[in-house]
Amino acid sequence: MKVAIDVHSLGTQAGGNETFYRQLLQGLSGDTSANKYTLLYTEPQAPSLVKLDDRFDWVKIPSNPVRRICFSIPALLNSLQPDLFHCQYILPPRVKTRTVLTIHDLAHEHYVEFAPRMEGFRMRRLVPWSAGRADHIITVSEYSATDIESLYGIPRSKITVAYQGPAPQFRPRAKDISRVQVGKKYGICAPFILYVGRLQARKNLVRLTEAYAKTRKDHPDILLVIVGKPDLHHEKLLAKVDELGIKEAVIFPGYISADDLPLFYNAAEMFVFPSVFEGFGLPVMESMASGVPTITSQGSCLAEVAGDGALFVDPLSVDSIENAMAQILESSELRSQLIERGLRRSTCFSTTAFAEKVLAVYKSLA
Repeated sequence: MKVAIDVHSLGTQAGGNETFYRQLLQGLSGDTSANKYTLLYTEPQAPSLVKLDDRFDWVKIPSNPVRRICFSIPALLNSLQPDLFHCQYILPPRVKTRTVLTIHDLAHEHYVEFAPRMEGFRMRRLVPWSAGRADHIITVSEYSATDIESLYGIPRSKITVAYQGPAPQFRPRAKDISRVQVGKKYGICAPFILYVGRLQARKNLVRLTEAYAKTRKDHPDILLVIVGKPDLHHEKLLAKVDELGIKEAVIFPGYISADDLPLFYNAAEMFVFPSVFEGFGLPVMESMASGVPTITSQGSCLAEVAGDGALFVDPLSVDSIENAMAQILESSELRSQLIERGLRRSTCFSTTAFAEKVLAVYKSLA
């Protein structure tokens, strides 16, 4: 079987979109079949991010989305003649081979205000058009599958849910050693509350900082560390931190490499992910697998993913987020319970099972 995969998100620090394909390639490399894969990439560093064998060929394509989607990929597929083509969200025109489309979530449909106007317009026009044309759709939660079915009218039989799992490096480590390493490299030496993800409005970080400002009154020594790449409206977050007078206590280390990210989880007192809307919420899974008390939001897919392994809050209530953080800081019993439940829940998901599910879709089509 010859498969072409558009992996242009690799190396772009694009959060869940990039992690999906990084995990998929790692999983496919562990499969012993003689399949051949052509990987279409845009970022120069992409081929160095995943260790693969000679069954995988890398082909550079333009980073400009119009050139990539409308011209480059159709021409390449016509030349390569693969049995199957896999891409995410938007399917190129004039594709004659069988196709698999990844749709992580439909945030662009439900929260128009959280995306740039032209990007949101493009997504709302092209994603349903692509979903209707694709031979099969892969998504990352039952919540997203139901959303795609109901909103786009796609038959449920055409949608497969492939749950992602925490990568092996996300595991419990010695907290004191992790703290020392984070302190040496990033200068963060005090105890801290952690967030990991894009710095965008959908992640609800303004309310997180408001809740933290209240929590800090009783716990003045604890910091808030917000890890991630700045995104749309992140300047509102910076303005809120300044307004609250907590600028010295909120740390923005930026995007953290996959090598260092496990250290942040293990050094943290807790992990808070108060997102308004998610398709999967992989940082929640990474936190639980690392043995960190985890707080996340009610609604969307997060209860489906976290199960009983996290403490849930109303993402629209600052008081709800504050109360949850205070409970964890003040109750060793609750911390222990969340660590135990989170570790147990995280074992229900694996990158191997994820890749096997995707590979099964490939085989059924090709």
